[in-house]
Amino acid sequence: MLAGDFLDIIFDHPETIHELVTDADLSKILKELKPHLKNMLYYLFLRDYSTLEYAESIRQSDRNIRGIRETALKKIRKLYGGILTYRQENNLPMTFDEKYFLENGVRKKKDTGQLDR
Repeated sequence: MLAGDFLDIIFDHPETIHELVTDADLSKILKELKPHLKNMLYYLFLRDYSTLEYAESIRQSDRNIRGIRETALKKIRKLYGGILTYRQENNLPMTFDEKYFLENGVRKKKDTGQLDR
């Protein structure tokens, strides 16, 4: 087993989703999410479950999961937007994507014009 594989295995759990991002502020936001939201984000975004598959696995409706997902993403975007605003106001370094997010919200896919999820 390679060292990188070992790290992938030990951080491949919903409760350690915050370890998978490099931005310390975003990591803190993810770490402080409620366990059920970490679980949902893990399966929807990292394991690529559809909302229907995830809903069935926890015995909830697809509609409910879509609503919870949107609420969680809005919360994350709002908190991260506040952090980026602070960085901009204090002339702290920001990536192109962070600047784009701050100015335009969610970055759009080039080909389809749909939002990244």
